[in-house]
Amino acid sequence: MTGTPLDLVRQLAAAVRSADLYAPSHPLRRNAVTAFATSCQAWLEHQTTLVIGCLGDDLVVDDRRLGKGSASLIGFVRSLRDRDVEKVTVHRGVTPDDVQALVAELNRRGAATGVDERLARLGVRRITVGRLTPPDAEEGSAGIEAARRIYGSAVSSAETLWQQAQAGDAPDPGMARDIIDSLANIVNQDRTSLMALTALKKYDNYTFTHMVNVAALSMAQARALGIDGPLLREFGFAALMHDIGKVQTPLEILNKPGALERDEFMVMKRHVVDGAHILRRTPEMPALAPIVAFEHHLKQDLSGYPENIGHRDLNLCTMIVSIADVFDALRSNRPYREGLASARIKTIMGKQGDPAFNQILLRRFVTLVGLFPVGTFVSLNTNEVGVVSAEHPEDPFRPQVKILIDARGERLETPLLVNTWERDVRGEHPRAVVEAIDPDSVEIDPLTVL
Repeated sequence: MTGTPLDLVRQLAAAVRSADLYAPSHPLRRNAVTAFATSCQAWLEHQTTLVIGCLGDDLVVDDRRLGKGSASLIGFVRSLRDRDVEKVTVHRGVTPDDVQALVAELNRRGAATGVDERLARLGVRRITVGRLTPPDAEEGSAGIEAARRIYGSAVSSAETLWQQAQAGDAPDPGMARDIIDSLANIVNQDRTSLMALTALKKYDNYTFTHMVNVAALSMAQARALGIDGPLLREFGFAALMHDIGKVQTPLEILNKPGALERDEFMVMKRHVVDGAHILRRTPEMPALAPIVAFEHHLKQDLSGYPENIGHRDLNLCTMIVSIADVFDALRSNRPYREGLASARIKTIMGKQGDPAFNQILLRRFVTLVGLFPVGTFVSLNTNEVGVVSAEHPEDPFRPQVKILIDARGERLETPLLVNTWERDVRGEHPRAVVEAIDPDSVEIDPLTVL
């Protein structure tokens, strides 16, 4: 490890300052960027991530609080906070190009926030930025936009973990832990917003959104069972990595339209063993992760796969992850089929006598997800169309709905918020939800109206 923590901060501040003064090709800017990247690379020979952050005006590097530093560094810290950046996390494998993108985004004119989203769009995976605590945490609700930012960052980091494993490297447990910490905060503060995000079907890459969705759904189930703290995060960690063995499964098998041939299915089934091997070889990996990777396609009667494993009791986390895995897979759009509606999925998963799932946990999950989850588009008995904005705590059939399209099929300029549980002067319900509908049929993104 070279230099001191304060030296690292000074180098990052110098690189950011150089981007404000010089063009990207200028030697002084290139030298400043390369110096910081080189120091990070040396630092990361001994650990998987490096975190540079600020608490108030104090500087923090990893778990070391350094105080305020010089006047110029105080200015640097405040400029970061002005851009909604409280920490910069650098991951092993960082390059000067990654640093160049970071300093350019931190100096972008007219765009004070959204640095994390822009870096993700640029394909920067080894530098992430964010807050030390989620926005609005003090109010007890992260909010849909804060949840969306955290979710997007988690998906980007999941892609990096996948690529690391695909290249034969150990997936970075520090990066996985960052994902789980951010999701755990939302599970505790604003589960409704997170569940709405996991329900969307229009994300581009199923593999990485599925990783995050299964982690979020599994943590929500665990939290509802009273599991919290480090154990909740360990459940999330195992859920996030449950399918990592598929990095060794050929894409033509993963994405094949239609049923797999017998020999193809044999190749597919190997991912549970491959995943357990990858995770067992990964330093700092929680012991639960390889167990869940190995077990998550086993049923309650130990049918499923891998076969012939002898007698064992399935881990609680395995049973929770299995439910989240199948539920999210069935509702997601895939190359070979459209996602199914939640009501249809619940019917399939709840088939009488099916040994695939623990029935007690499955019933709790159905209650947790709800009949019409927040973000679901629904049609009403009045021929109006809207999006569910809140669930009734006692009657899942009567949610709160934001009406977007009137009975004539015309889009309302100002949405109308209605509580379908309210009665009129005659004691009747004037509005009732008839069924969930596909968002594509109304061409509206539910998150833009929630």
